[in-house]
Amino acid sequence: MVNRVQLLRHHPAPPLDRFVDCFWWTRRDARHEHWEHALPCGRPQLVFTLSEQRIVCLPDQAYEPLVWTGSLLHGPQSRYYMNGPKPCGAVAGVSFRTGGVGPVLGVRAAELADCHVSLDALWGHRARLLHEQLMEAPDPRTIFRILEQRLGEHLRIALSMHPAVEHALMHGSNSQALELAVETRARGDYGGYSPRHFIALFREAIGMTPSHYLRIQRLSGSLRMLAQQPRPALADVAAQMGYYDQPHFTRECRALGGITPSRYRALDPDSPLHHVVANTPAARR
Repeated sequence: MVNRVQLLRHHPAPPLDRFVDCFWWTRRDARHEHWEHALPCGRPQLVFTLSEQRIVCLPDQAYEPLVWTGSLLHGPQSRYYMNGPKPCGAVAGVSFRTGGVGPVLGVRAAELADCHVSLDALWGHRARLLHEQLMEAPDPRTIFRILEQRLGEHLRIALSMHPAVEHALMHGSNSQALELAVETRARGDYGGYSPRHFIALFREAIGMTPSHYLRIQRLSGSLRMLAQQPRPALADVAAQMGYYDQPHFTRECRALGGITPSRYRALDPDSPLHHVVANTPAARR
């Protein structure tokens, strides 16, 4: 039987669109038996199960899997974690923009860095009511409407990222421009902030230092190139993305993603940050 997977996305209206990239809904007809490296992107993801099926993930450096139902927030990750085999059925989620989790959920990104926590732990009874509404929703359109309404009701603009951080991110149209904008701020070349102050502001809003965030963005861009090309020249990818050389690219891929570029295998071209591995967590290296 063909394992058919449906995926729908919805982009929220202003002002929520400043903080949320999209809501998504997916359903698979059969269980996925493989494990995946969920590769870092610097942005949190909030996931809701729409059934009683249990979902498994293995946080970085952990030896015991985290088994959950209901909801789970993956905070900004400094390196990969693992997702276990996925059950059949539907799942919905929220993809936050960089620095967007604070105004929406009321918790600074720095407090969620490298964490995997249920929404219940942050919102209590409100989270359980939201999950019940999503479980009862008849279709994805209703799910998106509920998410947009409930998250919009709790929006706290006062927790938006500092203007200095927002300015640096806005002026990074690609990885090289982003690196220049962030590093210029971090050096204190303009804006009236010392390097130490800017780095502290960045870590509070994004959940990691500017230098680590830039490493993740460079790796993400590289993996997107690999996912969309059948047999890419790794040296060319390394050069285009600003690595010193191919060995530098390989070291970064192993350090942040737990794999080497030559062994990278994307789930599909549209999912470059999901690397398929063997059927057990023992395969992690």
